[in-house]
Amino acid sequence: MAVVSLTSFRSEPGRTEEHMALHMEAAERLHGMGMAAAPLQILAGGDVGTLAMSVNYANNAEWVAGTKKLQTDEGWQDFYRRAMGTGAATMAESSLFTDVDPNFQAANRTLGVVLAVQWQARPGRLADFMGKVVESFPHIERMGGRPRAMQSVIGAHPMTTLVSTVFDDLDAYGAYADATAADAEWQAFWAAAMSDPTADLIRSGVYVNMMSG
Repeated sequence: MAVVSLTSFRSEPGRTEEHMALHMEAAERLHGMGMAAAPLQILAGGDVGTLAMSVNYANNAEWVAGTKKLQTDEGWQDFYRRAMGTGAATMAESSLFTDVDPNFQAANRTLGVVLAVQWQARPGRLADFMGKVVESFPHIERMGGRPRAMQSVIGAHPMTTLVSTVFDDLDAYGAYADATAADAEWQAFWAAAMSDPTADLIRSGVYVNMMSG
């Protein structure tokens, strides 16, 4: 069962360029420490104006080890103090997610663009909602997306489900988005799901990996 941390900062007015430079420096430093970090810029959705850092861990033990490394690494601590001291951005989120599928493997997934949709299951409908999520995956894969379902355990929206769909690049995402609008099977699935909603949408967005391409 993999663990994903998501930390985001909102750029202060007039400080976006400085924030982006610090964000990329953070990613380089995390990579240098052996962490699978992806610096994300939000292109569309409710989180526009923020930059997010996603880090994949194999399990909770690896997340704990990574956290300890950050706490004790002098170079990281010096950078973090300097970055926070600039006032270029304000923290907006610090969340942890675990995979719904304990056998999911994130390795070898080229992360260029992520379509993220987060849901709050309605009372008593969690099992029904998860059934719909599982049912959606063959459709998503058939149209060119690579889906992943994660449970939010700590953070901005605990006890919610995040469905992320990964693409190699924006072109691949655009082709997928056009396919969903025209695909009869997907439209039939979506219409049936919305006729008896099992969850409420709480967040959606398109995120691009600033280190891809």
